[in-house]
Amino acid sequence: MIFGEKFYPILCKLSPWRQSLFALVLAQRQYPNYALWCDVNDVKGGKKMFSKTLDTMWQFHQDKFNHIDLEETLDELEPYLLDDEKQELSVGDLFSLDATIALSASVLAIVMHEGEEALMASKASLAGVVRKIEQESDSDFSDEELREIKEVDDEVNFQVELLELLKDAKRDASLTAKLKKLGLNDGVSNIGLTLED
Repeated sequence: MIFGEKFYPILCKLSPWRQSLFALVLAQRQYPNYALWCDVNDVKGGKKMFSKTLDTMWQFHQDKFNHIDLEETLDELEPYLLDDEKQELSVGDLFSLDATIALSASVLAIVMHEGEEALMASKASLAGVVRKIEQESDSDFSDEELREIKEVDDEVNFQVELLELLKDAKRDASLTAKLKKLGLNDGVSNIGLTLED
């Protein structure tokens, strides 16, 4: 999909902690999307739990000698995930799903590590951007056409920059702090939402 041929194989070769951080940055950036979904659907405690899980993961990466139980973290988050058995998914549901895929992938990269966690997060974040463009224009675009659209180009560049930061990085607190700032993205999500929206 779009920039996948060269990008995705490199992503899948990243070590578990790098894949986890890659997914975590994308999850952090999508927090406003999930928060809005919680507000619209009255998901009590959802925003707090998503935020708590983000904080736990940042804490996990801040200190590589920590003893945080990530399986427990995943279990706590699960009740606040979208019910994918739901028959009719709204656009808001799908934006929420993208965010939780990224966050779950960040945890799973450490807990299970099958090697495609960063890939899952990458595709979910990009899918949200594409969905928003197609929703607003009420039309479908080819991969070539999408690559010419600024929002898609911005998303691709964001992910490429993130990969470059992680590829040869050493695991330390300063890297984690830098990546967290990148993920916070001045409070603007990958589809342009802010918490005030």
